[in-house]
Amino acid sequence: MKKKKSKKKIIIGAAAVLVVAGGVTVAGQRNSTENQIPQVQVVTAEKGDVEEIVDATGTVGSEEEKTYYSPVNAELKTVSFSQGDVVKKGTKLIEFNTENLEKDNRKAELNLKSTKYDTKDTRKKSDKAEKKQKDAKKNVQELEKKIKDKKAYVSSLKAQISAAQREAAAQAKAQAAAQAQAQQQEAQAKAQAEAKKQEEIQSKYQAALYTYKTETLPQYQQQLSDLNAQYNQAQSDYNQADTTYQMAFATWQADPSDENAQALDNAETARTQAQLTMQQAQQTYNDLKQQTPKMPVLSDFTESSADYSWGISDGSDADDSDGEDSSYSGYDNSGSDGGTVTADTSALESALETASDELAELQSDLASEKAVAEADSTSLTKEEKEKLKVTDNLSELDAKSAEELVKEGKKGITAEFNGIISKADIKQGAAVTQGMELFTIENTDKASVDVTLSKYDYNTVKEGQSVEITLGDNTYQGTVIKMSHIAVQNEKGTPVISATVSIDDPDEDIFLGVDAKVKIHAASAKNVVTLPVEVINIGKEGSFCYVIEDGLVTKRNITTGISSEDYVEITKGIKEGEEVIADLGDYTEGMEVQAVPEQTGEDADE
Repeated sequence: MKKKKSKKKIIIGAAAVLVVAGGVTVAGQRNSTENQIPQVQVVTAEKGDVEEIVDATGTVGSEEEKTYYSPVNAELKTVSFSQGDVVKKGTKLIEFNTENLEKDNRKAELNLKSTKYDTKDTRKKSDKAEKKQKDAKKNVQELEKKIKDKKAYVSSLKAQISAAQREAAAQAKAQAAAQAQAQQQEAQAKAQAEAKKQEEIQSKYQAALYTYKTETLPQYQQQLSDLNAQYNQAQSDYNQADTTYQMAFATWQADPSDENAQALDNAETARTQAQLTMQQAQQTYNDLKQQTPKMPVLSDFTESSADYSWGISDGSDADDSDGEDSSYSGYDNSGSDGGTVTADTSALESALETASDELAELQSDLASEKAVAEADSTSLTKEEKEKLKVTDNLSELDAKSAEELVKEGKKGITAEFNGIISKADIKQGAAVTQGMELFTIENTDKASVDVTLSKYDYNTVKEGQSVEITLGDNTYQGTVIKMSHIAVQNEKGTPVISATVSIDDPDEDIFLGVDAKVKIHAASAKNVVTLPVEVINIGKEGSFCYVIEDGLVTKRNITTGISSEDYVEITKGIKEGEEVIADLGDYTEGMEVQAVPEQTGEDADE
């Protein structure tokens, strides 16, 4: 597709030069000003249908196969096929010689009983282990819910204890305040002599407190808010830089060119710088946050707190209304005169201790149940169950009576469906034993193709999509019936994803094991705005093209949808009927140009 695009751009560029040269010649006869405006070819956005097709190759196989085993110990009387033969449903393929089919039925019956007992015992132990593990997983969920509820209960008890303690502290503070008021009243007479001095101290303190509340604290809060805004902006810049880096990485991963590699390095450098800036802004903000200015206290303005603390208030009660937390009261709440209010939380603490013990026990039980739930299961695997089934089948074959074995031998083996003998290593006259593998038939009525897809197609190809399958000179219709969800490496080390495509109507021309080509009709859009793939450009910020606006070359960001080999669906940015520059050539964005319709390849040659 890139080669086709490059070739078309060269043709359009040459045509543009011819048009410009022609324009200069004609315009020279009309107006010298028009000679200076170059002409560029444009294409018109049109509505149409776009279909995305994924090409792949694969190997033809069958969705169903059956391996036949010998039901008896006997000689092969007739073998009417060989490997690679096509057989029809109902065709008798093998006949047995039934002369020597006597067996020790009693021994076989005993062996069958023994096998049945062993199988029953094994399955019983497996079911018990599986039930134990299933019960453990269920118990884990129940214990996790109980632990969550118990943690909530513990948190509730802690909150109640804290609330009781806070209430007791509030009562103690109220008692202390009442005691202080009484003491202040008693000491009021003593404080008269010092009233003037204390008024000055109080005035200075209030002034300092006012300055703190109206200037110092607001300035600090504003500075902290500014630093927080700078940190948020730095974080936003880092997120943007990280997004740009992720887009550059995805672009480079899709196309590891030098240009994309340089863009990726630039994006990584920008992201690193943005991260450093964000970290510095965060550190500056956290540092200032730890430097909260100290609120003035009355003791800063008293010459001797012992002599001048009487009757002077630092306004702590008023500060509480502004949300400031102050524990200073001027008196000891625990003194004998005021008494101490103690919260009785013994019942709550006892309940908390009990709940904590129960929580620890539940967590211990959870650990034990998780160990059982996450341990390697001792139950039977699918393969082991199949092995038991095979063992039972073999034992049942051994236990058939002589009459039954004769009947089986006379029946022979008949094809159960139309197919191809894919595996056979037996010959007429050979002696076979009971349970011996004889041959394998692959069903040709259920043929399919196993294909490998690029890791870039995993989100495009879906189950249920229609497929065109080419096998030699024949073409078949098919459907995607299975998609693997694991990418594996092919022989070149490239990750690929496997898919299975069923052939809708297989016929006798189907050959298993051969290569087939498939075309998967992945997605389509009807009656949508389209542009040729050649005019679409992809940059760091997404897809774009160039249009002419007010006579100037203008870059237009667009959003694309489904793309075929030749056209791209435009979902946003360009409307039907708009003209897009086909080939920018040597012109740049912002240059003045004139639009001319794009010429076809035949017109350009002329």
